[in-house]
Amino acid sequence: MSGDYTIRHPRMDEAKELACVHVKAWEQAYSGILPEAFWNEQAYERRIESWRQMLADPAHRARTRVTEADGEVVGIAQIGPPREDDIDVDHELYMIYLLAAHHGSGAAAEMLTELLNDKAASLWVFKDNPRAVRFYRKHGFEPDGAEKDLGEEENDPSLQGVLEIRMVRG
Repeated sequence: MSGDYTIRHPRMDEAKELACVHVKAWEQAYSGILPEAFWNEQAYERRIESWRQMLADPAHRARTRVTEADGEVVGIAQIGPPREDDIDVDHELYMIYLLAAHHGSGAAAEMLTELLNDKAASLWVFKDNPRAVRFYRKHGFEPDGAEKDLGEEENDPSLQGVLEIRMVRG
């Protein structure tokens, strides 16, 4: 794909487009890690409602970026305050998703820079997602030793053994 991307704040009417990218990116990135229930029709409907709620909140919109290519949404990213008290950073990268056709284009790096620049931040990433771990390392993030099992976190047996590691920068 071309490197001609526009990064901007999301619009109020884009819940369906953002949900579509969110769920499709999950399927492309996490097939073999997460169960298919994360990208089925019910997951898509839940994501639409979740995005509607987030877009209705000006604070969420301010912390979210959308990446467009040729007028089509192909990526989403969002930051916010850290969800853990044991870390000394002001920001957490909650999500950064880019459709697979745009991997390697530089668009994810542009989203990350747009949201965080070089600020200290944390994030959680699947331990079994070497592509993402490499991407974050390239941008200065390193594992800090914190790890969680999603099955225990979400009290969901289908996620038992799916591990996330925390990475920190700054």
